[in-house]
Amino acid sequence: MQKVSNRFAEFDLIRALAIVSVVITHAGFFAFRDRRILFVAIDTFQLFCVPAFLLLSGFFLTNKLENQHNPALVVKKRLSKIIPPYLFWSVALYILNNLGEIQKFDLLSLLRDILTGSVMPPYYFIVVIVQCYGWWWLLVKLRFLEPRKVLVLGLTIQTIFTIFFYLTALKYISIPLPLMERWIFSWILPFSTGLFLGASYDRIQPVLERKKMPILGATILFYIASIWEFYLKSGVDSEAWFLRSFFKLSAQGYAILFVLSILAFSKSIALPSRVSGLVKILAAYSFPIYLLDSTVVKYVLLVFYKFIDPVNPLLKLGFLVTGTLFACLAIIYLLEKVLPKNYRQYILGI
Repeated sequence: MQKVSNRFAEFDLIRALAIVSVVITHAGFFAFRDRRILFVAIDTFQLFCVPAFLLLSGFFLTNKLENQHNPALVVKKRLSKIIPPYLFWSVALYILNNLGEIQKFDLLSLLRDILTGSVMPPYYFIVVIVQCYGWWWLLVKLRFLEPRKVLVLGLTIQTIFTIFFYLTALKYISIPLPLMERWIFSWILPFSTGLFLGASYDRIQPVLERKKMPILGATILFYIASIWEFYLKSGVDSEAWFLRSFFKLSAQGYAILFVLSILAFSKSIALPSRVSGLVKILAAYSFPIYLLDSTVVKYVLLVFYKFIDPVNPLLKLGFLVTGTLFACLAIIYLLEKVLPKNYRQYILGI
């Protein structure tokens, strides 16, 4: 497989945890059928995953000062690793999902789904990250680069949109969830936090390390609050999707604090060499895993029903997550062996 990166180890760990949590999220739709506290706790734990990816994207834009000298080129390079594999897998999975009705192939429908990130449910993230890169380019062009101002702007916009989220969840206004998921401003705070951290990491990291216990305590409090909010909203007339979404105020705080906790304890985390190697692999291949997992998990589920079902829901979740990760890595490995080196980034984004 591709040689993994030796950059910030703490960010590799965050990326690896995030992609595992993405798989847990998608497997959880098949494994969790009730609201027992253990299942809600596991489901809530993974709410940091998408915000973490956005935070990391922002971090690596501002961590290198020279990126500001030619923002258009930086955005172009990043999009060149995202758009081609996104287009390839969107078309491939659209055909796979419609094999029984291939004679009714609708090119306009395919184009619409690609532009809106709708071929597969998780592909909304691609629409969001493209907007995030455009937002950073605009900030650079406007010379709006002072880290604290960027963070305050992100917090202000996120606060306004969070009010809209709650009004929608409580059915006072109506904003379609697919639209809400695809607005950059629905996710602007974690991305802005990444921009802030990237520009000032050498100064901020020691502060995080000194404050690591309060940060961990705040993370746990927001995590518990997110679980409590799940049950609170379950008892009122609210939109069901909101219960397990990042858009809850408690979940937003938990997601960002979770990442800050990893950064705060980064020098205290000593992983065994094999675990560290697995973390690096998952981090390096997180993007192709993200593109594949929501499809692969369905086939792993078929194997589960044929050979294993019924078992305890936690064992089912473990099987689905482990099987999906191994299957995704196997597909990536085979494609790396088959594809010419110059074409790998167009299919796998690596």
